[in-house]
Amino acid sequence: MKVLSIIVLCLLLVTPVSSHALNAYGVQIDGSTVVDGQSLHLNGFGLRTKMFGKVYVSSLYLEKQTAKSAEVVNAPGAKLVRINFLHKRILKDKFVEALNEALIRNTSSMSGSPELQRLYGFFTKDFMNGEVLDLSFSPDGTVRVSRNNQVVGSLASKSLQSALLKAFVGLYPIDEAVRAGMLGRL
Repeated sequence: MKVLSIIVLCLLLVTPVSSHALNAYGVQIDGSTVVDGQSLHLNGFGLRTKMFGKVYVSSLYLEKQTAKSAEVVNAPGAKLVRINFLHKRILKDKFVEALNEALIRNTSSMSGSPELQRLYGFFTKDFMNGEVLDLSFSPDGTVRVSRNNQVVGSLASKSLQSALLKAFVGLYPIDEAVRAGMLGRL
């Protein structure tokens, strides 16, 4: 697994990420995508693992690539976090619990907020292998949640947007390997 990460990192350093797709951990990762009419480019991706194996690959798309968490959170423009689930079944409650812990560790003021409760309400069933969860971030502060290309809900909250991004790339992320990969630091 480390060898694959090193190879992918070398390729990313030698070749700028293009609109071509990569295949990592059995997941096709697009080199670019469009959110709210803005063309976004792959910044990086990381693999979340647990004792029971590979959980998901999380990819970050931005207008301009960066390796700095603060730039990801504070940069204007659209952004996208894409999660490709790899494990046979991920309980929605476990996913929400891990996300909530990272959100609160990075942004304690969000604890128990109405925005978080509405966000968690969008996750109504467990995640299965092959499913894709998109968290897209619009410049106006809207967070849109899509599951398998179907919008399941949206919230207009710049504070939620910031907190969600920090949960993935902030000081206390859901997973350090995911954070490093999403910031292009495999």
